[in-house]
Amino acid sequence: MTCVRLASMFAAAAVATLFQAYPVVAQPMTETRISTAIIPVEHVVVRTKRPYIEVKAALETRLGRLDSDILSLLRENKINELRAALEKLAGRDGLAIHYVAVHGDWLILNGGRRNGIVYYIGNVLSAVEMTRQNFGAGLYAPLRVAVYEDENGTTFEYDKPSTLFGQFHDPKIDEVSHSLDDRLAALLAAVAQ
Repeated sequence: MTCVRLASMFAAAAVATLFQAYPVVAQPMTETRISTAIIPVEHVVVRTKRPYIEVKAALETRLGRLDSDILSLLRENKINELRAALEKLAGRDGLAIHYVAVHGDWLILNGGRRNGIVYYIGNVLSAVEMTRQNFGAGLYAPLRVAVYEDENGTTFEYDKPSTLFGQFHDPKIDEVSHSLDDRLAALLAAVAQ
């Protein structure tokens, strides 16, 4: 037997032994780590004398809605068409309705409905810019805006986006979130008039 062949057999046996003794597998997490942070959040309340029904109609007419057609483009990985549809959806305000939570209707469980709704409003393209930097930003995108009737007209409530996203300490996220501050404030001012 030649030295080269012997060395080759020895190396193959050593590699096989190495992988048997130390298989390449994910190691289980041996500890759970939990961290908490207190973040300052600026809560915004906008009141208008405009009736709830008019405000709701103005908001829903002004904003597009994320729908099954757009979700189909996502499922089918039609990226160019998806991006174009999302840009169109965002419209002049750069925002769209993603979901609607009918909190006012659920109050029937406590005796009676109330004119009130929570909109999940955002821009998928803006959200992607933030979640690519830090996936945790998805906790706050889309934004939530409560709109409800009160004794003097209608009230909007929301948490200012830049204060929610500021916890990530990322300049790219900050830039997008300040833009969301401006877009959301302008939208609500327009539908409140």
